[in-house]
Amino acid sequence: MQSENFEIGKVYFEGSFLHPRYPIPEIETWIYVGQNLFEDEADDENTYFFINPQKYYEADLKAAIADDSFFEDIDGYYVVKESDLEGIMDVEALLAWLAQLKQAAHSEKVFASYG
Repeated sequence: MQSENFEIGKVYFEGSFLHPRYPIPEIETWIYVGQNLFEDEADDENTYFFINPQKYYEADLKAAIADDSFFEDIDGYYVVKESDLEGIMDVEALLAWLAQLKQAAHSEKVFASYG
């Protein structure tokens, strides 16, 4: 994805394949929070910061989820360098990526029947 299209507070997805032979998708949902947020991490390459939705909306969710242990293991920032942005997708790109799974090699071995 092109970095100039990122919008702070919007949802993005990181997609990759779990298995080297079979098209088993692994998808994470992240919220974009900014670029080059920390000076001590300055590099020759821009870095983009994302956060887990549970962490981003923690204050809102705490009112609905009484069990505080739900929030204990939530990861912090996901840091992505500019050269690694190809795996980051908006919802339209995610839908297109998922649609391609039907034609992927060995898809019939990993997915339930589909029409």
